[in-house]
Amino acid sequence: MEMLKSGMDAYGIDLSPRMVELAKTGLSRAGYAPERVLGADVTCLPFADGEFDTVISTGSLALMKTPLQRQAFGQMARVSRGDIRLLEPFEKKKGLYAGRVLAFLFDGMRPIPGSLFEDFGFKFTIEWAIFGGAFSYIHCARR
Repeated sequence: MEMLKSGMDAYGIDLSPRMVELAKTGLSRAGYAPERVLGADVTCLPFADGEFDTVISTGSLALMKTPLQRQAFGQMARVSRGDIRLLEPFEKKKGLYAGRVLAFLFDGMRPIPGSLFEDFGFKFTIEWAIFGGAFSYIHCARR
């Protein structure tokens, strides 16, 4: 809703029908069209190719196993004209390390490897990371 308040043309998705209803109710109360929130699966987005300037994900990719991470990021890449911004744990290195353990302890998250972004033709920058990458802000842009 903060994006809409700042004048951005924003849409959201959630897999949970309950969360979609809560979001729609909040939007309606604030005077926004509830249709801006859809019940959808990030691995099969109901949007056209290149429909959005920027796609934002906050913690959803890291909850998925690797094949679904690839499928979801592929969908994000498909609907984005260029920018993808992620608030997700980032895999600093292979194997066991403190950041990976912390990410797993916080909701069972799996840090995302940089190769995922590169495989889809994106360069990426870690804008900031804390707790060994367990929480990271990652900016992905088309090459």
